[in-house]
Amino acid sequence: HRTGCLVGCLRKLQRWTHTSIFDEYRRFSCPKSRSMDQQFIELFDASQVWKLVDRDHLPKWEEL
Repeated sequence: HRTGCLVGCLRKLQRWTHTSIFDEYRRFSCPKSRSMDQQFIELFDASQVWKLVDRDHLPKWEEL
């Protein structure tokens, strides 16, 4: 479920909790939910992405 993984990683960038991320993932990926997808999201290191981001072009997320 590629879209679910992408959205899950985006939620990590938005600093959602793992519980909320996985709840949303399961809600929209059912019946194609995969534990490996959830593991990928859990292990995704958002800090590596932030090193590459030009912060002048970020959306105005409240958490940032």
